[in-house]
Amino acid sequence: MPHIWDMKKRLPKFMRNKYALATGIFILWVCFFNDIDLFYIIKSRREVSSLRDEVAKIKDDNAKATEALFDLSHNKSSLEKFARENYYMKRDNEEVFVFKERSE
Repeated sequence: MPHIWDMKKRLPKFMRNKYALATGIFILWVCFFNDIDLFYIIKSRREVSSLRDEVAKIKDDNAKATEALFDLSHNKSSLEKFARENYYMKRDNEEVFVFKERSE
């Protein structure tokens, strides 16, 4: 029957140290077997980053819309331009031609 010391000698050096072995098991557990593992953390950080980009885009769009609203409510010529471009409104003495591109 082999002695326990003979079996320990067959193990790699890092597995002989109980602290290194416990640290390795802990790292494996945290990285792969835990509910909040390494892959979940990476995926969550990517999602947070994309959501922050989306928030920045929405804030930029909101600032542009606020500026356009202020311009429309205080500038009569921009209000007329907006009505002509978006609602095809015209004056009494003019005609409006609308050209639409064909989708091919």
